[in-house]
Amino acid sequence: MFAIFLIAASKEDPAGLNIAQKLIKEYGFKRLEKPGSPKLDLYRKDDVQLVLIEGPCTHASQLSRLFPVEAVVFASKHRSESLEPTLTVHVPGNLTSEAKQGGRPRELAWAWPQRMRKALLALMEGKNRLPSDFRVSLEATHHGPTELDVPVWFVEIGSSEAQWKNDEAGRVAADAVWASLGPLAGGRAAVGFGGGHYSPKHTEFCAETDYAIGHIFPKYAFASGIDDEVLAQAFSKTWGECHVAVVDWKGLQGGLRRVLLEKLEVMGVGEIVKI
Repeated sequence: MFAIFLIAASKEDPAGLNIAQKLIKEYGFKRLEKPGSPKLDLYRKDDVQLVLIEGPCTHASQLSRLFPVEAVVFASKHRSESLEPTLTVHVPGNLTSEAKQGGRPRELAWAWPQRMRKALLALMEGKNRLPSDFRVSLEATHHGPTELDVPVWFVEIGSSEAQWKNDEAGRVAADAVWASLGPLAGGRAAVGFGGGHYSPKHTEFCAETDYAIGHIFPKYAFASGIDDEVLAQAFSKTWGECHVAVVDWKGLQGGLRRVLLEKLEVMGVGEIVKI
């Protein structure tokens, strides 16, 4: 039977393994053998495959060639200097010429915002089962892999080993991964702009409206100006049609905001939502 979706986690990632183990045990995944791939631990549940890979997920550039699926969701750890307990969702991509964490410079992965939104809502619902200091957030587009030819998103546990190995955090994230692969019920695809690496305004907007936000450009991504090619990719590499920009109005300087709006108009982005 053809697998529609692939869940991937790194054997080197304690959070990814935590999430994967919860999925295997609690959702009834069964182990499979994949000839010629001794380094892959492979499991299946209905039309979803789950694979444990060697090396970091951010460098897993060949997965969509090894597995002919429609989308890939990575279960992964999130790391931050603040060590704040966090559950996040984001799409990978390198918004600038730097590509220190996998992927190619100035290349974005394919986004599927509606599925990311389902993961986000499931994390928000599951947060009630965790200590009150956990937060849930969309993140700006960052790191690899960017080379996959199908949509991809990350569901992450952060931000230190205590959270990565937390059983209930693993269950909440596993539920979000599974929810993101379920039936879709609409959601207008959009690209987000402004704010910092975490996107509380976009997170709240996505949760409270029928808009689904995929790629997000934080203000620091425009430190050297607006890259027209990368900007265009954010819309063209969003699954289905995307002609909506959601702008954190106070999260961008006025001059930069004006330039961005002019470029979006030229690109034919028909709806600008101010938040």
